[in-house]
Amino acid sequence: MQILKLLVCLFALTPATVSALDNPAPHAPVVRRWDAISHRAMAAMAYDRLSQPVRDRVNALLREHPDLTSLAEGIDVQTIAGMRELFIRVSVWPDRIRSDARFYRESSADATPTPLLPGFPTMARRDGWHYLTRSFSLDGTPPIALTEPNAASELPKMADALADRAVPASVRAYHLGWIVHIVGDLHQPVHGTSRSSTADPNGDSGANRVWVRTPRSDTDSTNLHAVWDGMVGRVSRDFPLDEVARGLESALPMADAPGDDLLIPDGAALAATVKSWADESATLARYVAYDLPPREGNAPPMLSTDYLARGEVIARTRLALAAYRLAALLEARLGDRAPAK
Repeated sequence: MQILKLLVCLFALTPATVSALDNPAPHAPVVRRWDAISHRAMAAMAYDRLSQPVRDRVNALLREHPDLTSLAEGIDVQTIAGMRELFIRVSVWPDRIRSDARFYRESSADATPTPLLPGFPTMARRDGWHYLTRSFSLDGTPPIALTEPNAASELPKMADALADRAVPASVRAYHLGWIVHIVGDLHQPVHGTSRSSTADPNGDSGANRVWVRTPRSDTDSTNLHAVWDGMVGRVSRDFPLDEVARGLESALPMADAPGDDLLIPDGAALAATVKSWADESATLARYVAYDLPPREGNAPPMLSTDYLARGEVIARTRLALAAYRLAALLEARLGDRAPAK
């Protein structure tokens, strides 16, 4: 979707539309991560859109995942329901390993690789694959140029490996899990950029160092990144997952999704397409997420209910679009018309 068209559509939301979607829970919920509910709901929606041949290939690959024992705990991977749940679980696996001692943080100055376990291509946590390190500035501070590796640079490589049958099945399954996760991350606005300023010349780590207050929070303040991570989970945390997924689809029905976005190209064209997804998020971050009210004295700015309601609309629309794009990507790489490798 062209960024200008995206902004026009989102800013066309009327106050009445925003108010209708603003249904605060009786008790202020704890802000949830994008991964806790949103990744899972997006994955469920994408999985249900797959054609049966592609779903069968996805299932066969996931049974080869090198961390299957952990992922499949308590489910039967020989059943339809079990495999759907496995696909949903793999959508958050890249976040889970960030606190798993079997994996190491390769970005640390004193990084020490952990033993390579069977089936894995690496035991690195790949922290830089969840977002794009770059920034914008409004006060003349030099912005940070886009650096690699990042979510947009790595996704096309993994998509190509997914389609390559010469790659071991366990490695293709590893890439599949990352693909599901990264497509979700790319659609979270503040995963796409940071803001550099005189006070924070190295950027704010995707709004992780921007403190705000919300009328629904039971804490004095929270960081803006967490607010956007929890835009869907904030009011949906007690809903069954499939109900959340249906809510995403109602936010952006398939008939309203831009058709050209669901044509997944090959090679360098895929890299450009994926970067455009990230650029959409960066634009929404700059002009919506970072559009904050002024501070009140020494207190962090208070986000209005209109801001939160608009953010929820954007988050639901972005996740629905992510689900459609993920399904299209898997069809393009694993379907009958997938490029021969």
